[in-house]
Amino acid sequence: MMAALGAVVQHYVKFPGFESVPTGLGAVTTAPGTYGFAALFLVSGRLELAIWTQDDKKEPGNFGDPAGLNMYNPEMRQKEINNGRMGMFSAIGIIGAEVLSGKDGMNQLGF
Repeated sequence: MMAALGAVVQHYVKFPGFESVPTGLGAVTTAPGTYGFAALFLVSGRLELAIWTQDDKKEPGNFGDPAGLNMYNPEMRQKEINNGRMGMFSAIGIIGAEVLSGKDGMNQLGF
């Protein structure tokens, strides 16, 4: 879901120093977008390998209720899984449409 949201937000929001980076998939292959991608890759790798580790005593993907909202139950877990699936289909759709049309996430909608 974050990837689909990022495909839309990058059309409007540019970080300082990244104004010249194109939107869409071209951001990954154009400097300084490449440096930002490398930093994001390293930070997410560190989080996945060191902080968000899987407990062998729990089922895969079960991280409990880290925010303490007391909302971790089978119904909410199923909703989270379904939302994740929808987010993956959205991101793949945006990427596929960009490959075919050359337009970023918002340009595909006519904005």
